[in-house]
Amino acid sequence: MRNLLARKPDAVVWLIAGYFCIQFIVRLLQPHGLRFDESQQAFVSQWLTLGYDSQPPLYNWLQSIVVWFFGLSLATVSATKNLVLFLVYLTYYKLAREALEDKLYALIATLSLLTIPQLFWEAQRDLTHTVIQLLTINLFLYGVIKTLKAPSIGSYAFMGLALGLGMLSKYNFTLVVVAAMPAVWLHPQGRARIMDRRFLLSIALAVLIFLPHGLWLLHNLDIASGRTLGIMKQEAPDTAFAKLVQGPFKFLRLVLVIMAPTVLVYTLVFGRSFWNSLRASSEWTRFFGALFVTIALLVMVLVVTIGMTSLRDRWLLPFLFLMPIYFCLKMQAAGHRSDSHFRRFVVVPLVLMIVIPAALLARPNLPTLFGRYEAYNVPYSGFAKHIAAEESKTPGLIVTDSWLPAGNLHLQWPNVPLMSRFFDNMKIAYEWTAERPILLVWITKDSGEALPPLLAEWITQNLGEQYSAVDVKSTSVPYHRGRPEDQVGFSYVWIYPK
Repeated sequence: MRNLLARKPDAVVWLIAGYFCIQFIVRLLQPHGLRFDESQQAFVSQWLTLGYDSQPPLYNWLQSIVVWFFGLSLATVSATKNLVLFLVYLTYYKLAREALEDKLYALIATLSLLTIPQLFWEAQRDLTHTVIQLLTINLFLYGVIKTLKAPSIGSYAFMGLALGLGMLSKYNFTLVVVAAMPAVWLHPQGRARIMDRRFLLSIALAVLIFLPHGLWLLHNLDIASGRTLGIMKQEAPDTAFAKLVQGPFKFLRLVLVIMAPTVLVYTLVFGRSFWNSLRASSEWTRFFGALFVTIALLVMVLVVTIGMTSLRDRWLLPFLFLMPIYFCLKMQAAGHRSDSHFRRFVVVPLVLMIVIPAALLARPNLPTLFGRYEAYNVPYSGFAKHIAAEESKTPGLIVTDSWLPAGNLHLQWPNVPLMSRFFDNMKIAYEWTAERPILLVWITKDSGEALPPLLAEWITQNLGEQYSAVDVKSTSVPYHRGRPEDQVGFSYVWIYPK
């Protein structure tokens, strides 16, 4: 494989395609419980609407379309994720090829994504909106660089298309757009490209693509921003000075945590050549340098103005995942030959392509070995079998109180409408008859636990006070791949029309 990639760097596309096919198979071999973002996608696949919650709708639309054509299953949820991840790597390689003259450096930069834990591990397990944001960032910057190098109506249109889709991926895509402005302005051809009348086409296309969701956003700002802003301010200190210190400290710490493995690999493989190259400069190192500096300044402004102290690695990943291209641009600018270190470097990602799927497969399939059960191991299918055996009826509606059970329960009853109090704005029509009663479900720690207040409130608001007296039932089901004595408690209520 090393010799093939050294001779034909474009063969990396087939290598990556094969890797994500293996990851798809690995997911199907894991227990079929869904993690948080997977569960959310299974839940929201019931709708194709202009807006959903605190995230823009692009990934939700994609997942809903896939489910519309192929039905809801673990396969359709996993296939969507792995397809988007493959496109992230593919477009990253195309972006690297556009910025780097040396094909091997473009290949090194692309395979370096496998050295970023938040991308090779977290994105594989539980990120959705962030993953599609990475894809749109690649497309947008590819369009920007293409336009700077060889402007055409097609390049301006592509840039506008990518800009519009990016704004539909995650709201902090705005930081990339704002940061791109000084990066382009400082480029030798940048001002001419901005002043070009064809730039209006980019803006018009972006506005046209984002406008429908933008109108929804104007009328639902509380839904779109409330939860995210609350997370950002979690565990914030009381004084303004403490916030001013804690926010930047956490930001710098996360930057180091995310980039440390990549820097370590580059240090071991390239040695002093890597560190010495950081002083080198070129047209495109300055472009990406201006991009990174502007984003960092914007994040600092957010830290100061809104007291953002609870930073998460997935919020910084969409900016830092571009660093391998920057590092390779530096080494290219310093005149270091890519082929002198390529064969030693490529061993790392090739080994990781074996280790990562193996670790992902082992973790939930051998939970007792690791001393902790994963969300994958929660036995929703066992609960569904219990319900079928007990009542011999299909619910007309399922209602739950929290996020994680929502999609998992919908996966068990894909043809049954489901609502969750966590996503209270998402309503759906349902049939309620004696043959199709309403089923309320929640996960419990103790058997016979009382009806949660959120579900009691739902009954009162939607069915009436006469249904408030309910008979709570409970059952315990063993974890998937766990010890028989380790069980999950489910409580539930059947409500029949009077």
